[in-house]
Amino acid sequence: MTPHRPDSDSADRGSGAATGGPVLGISRLQWADAWAGLKAIAPLMPGSAAFGLAFGALVPVAGINPWTGLYASVSVVAGASQISVVESVRAGAPAVIAVVTALIINARFALYSAALGPVFSAFPRRWKLGLAHIMTDQAAVVALQHADRYPDPVRRRWFVLGGALPFVTVWIVGTLVGVVAGPIIPDSWQIGFIVPLMFVAVMVPTLRRSEDVVALGITAVVVVASRGLPYGLNVMVGIISGIVAGTAWAEWADARRRARGMPPESLADAAEHEAEGGL
Repeated sequence: MTPHRPDSDSADRGSGAATGGPVLGISRLQWADAWAGLKAIAPLMPGSAAFGLAFGALVPVAGINPWTGLYASVSVVAGASQISVVESVRAGAPAVIAVVTALIINARFALYSAALGPVFSAFPRRWKLGLAHIMTDQAAVVALQHADRYPDPVRRRWFVLGGALPFVTVWIVGTLVGVVAGPIIPDSWQIGFIVPLMFVAVMVPTLRRSEDVVALGITAVVVVASRGLPYGLNVMVGIISGIVAGTAWAEWADARRRARGMPPESLADAAEHEAEGGL
């Protein structure tokens, strides 16, 4: 007899036997897990819709083909870096500056990857690749917070999918609405204010550690102080300065924790704090 594999597709179908049979080839238990993921991330969805709307509205303003902007939301799935690219294009910056700035902003996903590695380790490769593409900041923190409640990897991956996929769908739909509505939004509305407003709304509730405050504070000061730099380079300089300052402060803070007999913050904890930020 072939041993039961909890991460196999047969587990997806078979585990629904006691719950009424599969729907569309997926067991009712997995549907319930996906629904739980959706409910867990639902309070964050209005922010995803608003951020998508802001990005979509800025695309035509920057002279970018609307279809290109929509494709970016489907393929990149990273609102902060997409906004930075659009702003670089508006400022007439060379492509290399826009790309490097976006890469620096998205470097945070390396931290998420390290923290989510144990959560995804039992998933089949196709699930790992698919979920990795739609893993936003918010989906990452929801997955980390609820991983222990789903020791079965089959149920866990359906929970993660139920949170991540609808959240990204809302982001894409928001972008589409913004692209379509952008040209009809009056200039007097100054739609650009939505972007910094979203960053403030997303970041302020997550400032739980002193190193977070230092990193954000240094970034803001440097961005403002260097606003005269061409091509929007002040954003990239500010981000790098904030990363350096925040990292140095975190090392100092960890040294103090160790001196007091307290363990330094784990990578998973740091990723969870960071993941509570924006898309």
